[in-house]
Amino acid sequence: MLQGQRFCALGLAAIAAMSSLALVAQTGASNDLVANKLKEQFPITVFSRDASQVLTAGAVVTLQKDGFLVFRLPVPAHPVSTYKNGKLSQGFGDTFAACLANGLNQPNGCNDIPQKTLATGEKFWISAIVVGKKDIVLVAVTDPYDDGRYIGELKFPFGKGSVPSPDEALRMVSEVVTAQPAQNQSAQPSAVQYDAGQTNSASNNGTPSEYPASVQGKYVRKGKSSDFLVLGSDGVFFVHQDGRDVRGSYKVEGDTLIATSPRVKREWRSRFVGNSLNDPDGMVWEKQADSATALAPATASFQEAPPPARALLPDIAPPPPPPDVPPPAPPTIALGQTVDQVIAGFGQPLRLAKVGTKVIYYYKDMKVTFTNLKVSDVE
Repeated sequence: MLQGQRFCALGLAAIAAMSSLALVAQTGASNDLVANKLKEQFPITVFSRDASQVLTAGAVVTLQKDGFLVFRLPVPAHPVSTYKNGKLSQGFGDTFAACLANGLNQPNGCNDIPQKTLATGEKFWISAIVVGKKDIVLVAVTDPYDDGRYIGELKFPFGKGSVPSPDEALRMVSEVVTAQPAQNQSAQPSAVQYDAGQTNSASNNGTPSEYPASVQGKYVRKGKSSDFLVLGSDGVFFVHQDGRDVRGSYKVEGDTLIATSPRVKREWRSRFVGNSLNDPDGMVWEKQADSATALAPATASFQEAPPPARALLPDIAPPPPPPDVPPPAPPTIALGQTVDQVIAGFGQPLRLAKVGTKVIYYYKDMKVTFTNLKVSDVE
């Protein structure tokens, strides 16, 4: 009888163990399905290690909810905004962990970190999608502002503690961010275009926009002849104003010029009045008589303005090909390295966690543990 009871107990234990393994396998499969579904809708953008450049452009996404907190790069830990009950908010635990990791070397903690709260309608990139046991996390990176790019995490907890279906997960995430249709993304001023020194403007149907020859040419600011604006034939503008140079793309709608630039996070609108452009703030730009013919594409860089005395922008010869340089040595990690040294070599982590006095960085194939801001373990 006792042997029978022991066999029964062992049998039940074996069944329970097999059920647990099956559940883990199903959960893993569900996580992969959810992640694949989200990555199909929100293709990942790949950045350089310091996030200064876009290497592979993914989807441009638009925020649908107010209250998304982001910190300026580089930071050891990302701020987390959690989506719950239809709102984005920052929980105490996530905020405390981020501020603890980011503020240890700052006199005023998180208050010394440049930060922004993004609102509905603002656009950014998705650099990582992580589907865990309890939530989905999207890592978002903005285009450069005047002081650099910003980063933050969007967290979507699972309502019933279990992994949702791919369609349910996509519906939940889409309440907060939506991806632009592929044919429309080229119409947006994107970091990868400007980082590469190129511009591309297209209409909503994917065909090049038309730029009336009558508006192309050089405009000089009334009352300050050292400031000038050039509207090129390729939909690119170049402006030199108050000692600063800015380039971007433009389009014409009726009698209105609409210009955008990655350096300015808003549209600039001016109205054509005869041969002049009138800004809403009263500034007037007068078209030069010798620039009535269409100009070549505006090729001036942000750093180098064309000579004010010339009406046409000079052609710039392409630089010579770089000499063959051996590939850089792969990054290494060692005990005792600081947080900044690890980020410099491996970039920002996908996630981080705080356990007691330790801070753990999770990379794709590596887990790094810091004790007192120095590497104490690598797995």
